[in-house]
Amino acid sequence: MIYTGSLVKIDGNTIPHIVSFKVGRSKLWKDSERNMSGDMRATLIGIFPKIQLEIGYTTQAEMSELTALLDKDFFTVEWFDVRTQETYSAQYYAGDYDVELDSKSKGRYKPFSVSLVPLSKRRY
Repeated sequence: MIYTGSLVKIDGNTIPHIVSFKVGRSKLWKDSERNMSGDMRATLIGIFPKIQLEIGYTTQAEMSELTALLDKDFFTVEWFDVRTQETYSAQYYAGDYDVELDSKSKGRYKPFSVSLVPLSKRRY
């Protein structure tokens, strides 16, 4: 079954105009070492799913709402996880992003990218 819901919500607000949705499944290791044969020994602390979004053109009102959400220190992100085929919620913060005006007379802003970084490892 193909997922038809919202890909990403921040504090319950659906993010509009998502052009690209990418989830980096970053692994964090502890006590990692390799021997002279190249074999690795380590303990996996967890997977930290970093979400990378590209947002398309937005209106001034939409950009105002987006910046209000993204400028918070921490927020709840609900996103679709292809592994479990379900939505998942966790605490995140936004990486740096740029807001660039496209047309002052039309009140339109250019597309931009932002990374949503998890505070904790993914719990399954």
